[in-house]
Amino acid sequence: MPKAWEKLDLQGAGVQSLQIRLQKLQKKSLYGYLYWGLFPVGAHRIYLEQAWAWAFPLVSVAVIMLAFLGLIWEAISLAVVLCALALWDLSRIDLWISTYNKELRKASWFAKQTPAAPANYQGRADTGEKAAQWQRELQDYTQTKESERAGHPAANVPAKKGFSPGQRRLSFAEQERLLTEMAKSSKSAAEKKPPDSAEK
Repeated sequence: MPKAWEKLDLQGAGVQSLQIRLQKLQKKSLYGYLYWGLFPVGAHRIYLEQAWAWAFPLVSVAVIMLAFLGLIWEAISLAVVLCALALWDLSRIDLWISTYNKELRKASWFAKQTPAAPANYQGRADTGEKAAQWQRELQDYTQTKESERAGHPAANVPAKKGFSPGQRRLSFAEQERLLTEMAKSSKSAAEKKPPDSAEK
């Protein structure tokens, strides 16, 4: 589907509008990785709505404070821990995005539940009016399909097969058999024809 159709919001309540809203709300992998570049402030965890996002800026401030106080080795060790945690987060970004988008889709679909039937609803009322032509045809078609079983024809279908009105149509295999028999019969008729009649 062209991207232009995906962006065309018909302002309805159907699947297309729901998909457009979901595309706007879903997390994108590109943004997740770009925000990971700002891991000292925890931007990737904030974007992906993960817990402990506040720990990254807190540890970053602690590293700066330790370096400022002259505790270089402590600052380096804390910075290594921060980088190790950031690398672990980098390996989890795809999983977090997939989980978030899946939960978002589930919440969106289940929020659109069909309302229940009104109280004391007992089905469609029979008004007694004569069915329209299309309704009769639909009823006939439904009855025919409901009477069929797998691999068996419907009960009211004519038994005789052929191409005339009121006859059942031949299957492809039966048509091929018929054409083969016709070809054989024309060959045998040509072979039985006397040679003198062929010259005339």
